[in-house]
Amino acid sequence: MHAWQTQVEDARARIDAVRERLCRLALGGTAVGTGVNAHPEFAQRAIARLAARTGLAFVGAPDRFAAMASQDTAVELSGCAPACAVALLKISNDLRWMNSGPLAGLAEISLPALQPGSSIMPGKVNPVIPEAVAMAATRVLGHDVAVSLAGASGNFQLNVMLPLIADTLQDSIALSPTLQLRLRSAQFPA
Repeated sequence: MHAWQTQVEDARARIDAVRERLCRLALGGTAVGTGVNAHPEFAQRAIARLAARTGLAFVGAPDRFAAMASQDTAVELSGCAPACAVALLKISNDLRWMNSGPLAGLAEISLPALQPGSSIMPGKVNPVIPEAVAMAATRVLGHDVAVSLAGASGNFQLNVMLPLIADTLQDSIALSPTLQLRLRSAQFPA
């Protein structure tokens, strides 16, 4: 179980490492982030107001052109999701194997019976929680492929696939309790 704990802690650390970059906004006042045709203090004031209203440590991206042209931070976050999903899938599979039995399986542990077992295998306990986690983890792995391809599909200073990236990341976050807990904490690092 210590190994499982370490896997989950490592997944949390990966997510924590990207949180600061998530607070960098590519706000410049125009489509390509130059600030041309916008008040010179627009970006700074807007970012400060967003930070004050949300309580998050939003800052201007150090290179607004790079932030507008790419979705590298979103792709990085999406990469944390499959690392977490792989760990949870492995743990789920371990639990399923350890629970297998009672007559011909490993029967090292006994998971609680949360739904009726099989009518042809008396005493069988379906490992429904590990099975649900395995399905969610598999879906998160598929989501990462979509985010990676969308992140690579930007052209010059714009990535038109940002809505796909955002929607897919939201789905992955909803499916991953570790991502939810780490990203929805009260404060991102300053």
